[in-house]
Amino acid sequence: MRNIILAVSLCWASGPALAAEPLDADTLAMVTAFVKMKTGDLPPDSIDRFLAVDMAALPEKLRKPFEAKRFELNVLRHMAQKKKSGTVRMPEADCSTPQEAKANQSGIMQMAGFEEIFDNELLYLMKTTLCTERDMMCEFSLQIILEKDPKSKKPHPRYFLHQKDPLFALVGEYRGTGSSHNTKFFGRGGPSCAPRLK
Repeated sequence: MRNIILAVSLCWASGPALAAEPLDADTLAMVTAFVKMKTGDLPPDSIDRFLAVDMAALPEKLRKPFEAKRFELNVLRHMAQKKKSGTVRMPEADCSTPQEAKANQSGIMQMAGFEEIFDNELLYLMKTTLCTERDMMCEFSLQIILEKDPKSKKPHPRYFLHQKDPLFALVGEYRGTGSSHNTKFFGRGGPSCAPRLK
């Protein structure tokens, strides 16, 4: 898994994405294989070629799986870069997020390795790490999707966190205890945000 994250980091750190190759039979076969493979098993030397594919040139049935895999690779790249900052993060108040999911992408999120978390779990993360929602979007993998409630028709947020995100260990701990009083993970030096200066 370390190699795949490193390869994605190097690919994106080297500059803008490569120009999309013509969609020949070999490229189509490569994309088909990539979307079926576990992310940790992807050949690192082919990731830049995969990311350069123009999604609009793909057959309809491959577009969502391709989008999900690309989204996941972007998230892994982002987390690999942020990991260099250590466990205590110091995000700016106006930090920018690398990629934000759209209202209709909850299915894409789940295909990309994200899992939905709920209000009480998000509050536990905020209390335990001292990170705001925005901090978790900038420094970790939190995605917030607004969807209309089927009954009230009012938009409501849904929260998604990638399962390889270090914050997900805190979610797992919370789910295991059912209590927001357990700070054992935080005490072991888990992820957190530095308090902002007044």
